[in-house]
Amino acid sequence: MKRTPEPELMQIPSQVKAYADADFSRSDSFVIAGLEKYLKKVGKILNKNDLILDVACGPGNISERVAKNWPFVKVVGIDGSKEMLNEAENKLSENHSKNLSYELIEINSIATGEIQFPFKADVLVSNSALHHFHDPLRFWDALKKLGKTKCIHIHRDLIRPDSLEKAFEIKEKHLSNSPEILKKDFYASLKASFTVDEVTQQLVDAGLSQLEVFQVDDLYFEIIGCI
Repeated sequence: MKRTPEPELMQIPSQVKAYADADFSRSDSFVIAGLEKYLKKVGKILNKNDLILDVACGPGNISERVAKNWPFVKVVGIDGSKEMLNEAENKLSENHSKNLSYELIEINSIATGEIQFPFKADVLVSNSALHHFHDPLRFWDALKKLGKTKCIHIHRDLIRPDSLEKAFEIKEKHLSNSPEILKKDFYASLKASFTVDEVTQQLVDAGLSQLEVFQVDDLYFEIIGCI
């Protein structure tokens, strides 16, 4: 199935609200578990001087989990959608995470050098971010600018199915009881996503072939490693 890009930023209030209210806890928990496992594998112990960036953080689901899991580490979520960050900030005010903050930054602007984030990250995390970029190399270029040398990466995203029929089947399997607006957006995201082979080539083109790409199930792939 040929890729069909979707809007890079989710800013329509009804879409943002549906996404923010959805339960992605199972998938989100795998990101945290994967990071914990990799940190243990490489013998990296995070400390209070480290910085974790959640890139294209949306409503802050992953940011919150990271901040809770490593409460002594500074965590910053960045996103280009003000509407998404409003949702994240609202939840933050309820949960009082002292080590978590958010920044409104358009990721493409980091890639092009228009904006420079003032600090370099020790860990870069993203979840369902890559498929939003019309030019995926912009995403990887931004990450290269955001991370320190020997920065740890963990990124998770959807796999594009082989056909529209398969995409519809996956949508019904995973979101059968969800609101129609969420199902529609999920279907669009499946069509906008990449295959594992495409992501592997992206990393080669971006000079990031040290990162490992692997399929975890019928829905997601993960990218993990240290650069």
